[in-house]
Amino acid sequence: MPTLAVTGALAAIVLLLPVRVWLQRRWTGSSGIVLGRVPAGPPRTARALLALGTLLTGLGPLLHLTGVDWAWDPADALLAHTVGVLLLVGGTGWAFWAQLTMREAWRVGQDDHERLRLVTSGPFARVRHPIYSGMVAIALGVTLIDPTAVGLAGAAILAVGAIVQAIRVEEPHLRELHGTAYWAWARKTGRFLPRLR
Repeated sequence: MPTLAVTGALAAIVLLLPVRVWLQRRWTGSSGIVLGRVPAGPPRTARALLALGTLLTGLGPLLHLTGVDWAWDPADALLAHTVGVLLLVGGTGWAFWAQLTMREAWRVGQDDHERLRLVTSGPFARVRHPIYSGMVAIALGVTLIDPTAVGLAGAAILAVGAIVQAIRVEEPHLRELHGTAYWAWARKTGRFLPRLR
């Protein structure tokens, strides 16, 4: 299943980055990508973990394709592969819906001087960080489709990076920027998954 895992991972990356950047340019004239010097501490740690996790998640099945066999067969391969495909497709769709909902407020990276609107509709009506939960679902999906030690490590590192980015970088920025509107929204939503009512 490494071919399916690589194909699915590439499709997700193309949809969530180049396609989304193309749409952002059409809508705003800007790519939405904020690069530049990242301050030390949580922002730099989060960026490194997210990049490394993404790289390792895709590298696992690529290595498996080239004959480096750090893969294992799950106890129930059909179940693992089915759940993996569902997570990959569902995570991609969820993350892309969240990106589209953000419209002009979507960014890769963060500029603390920008005053972007607080997005509370679509998936953001239930979850504060749906893009990160979608990314982790994609990584878990790839790893279940083609279980490798490298892919599993990548999914775990990506999840930690998403947690650091959400809790230590984005949420303090949103609290400072939007104040009571942020707190009202946060009380109604889950961080990565919808709250059970």
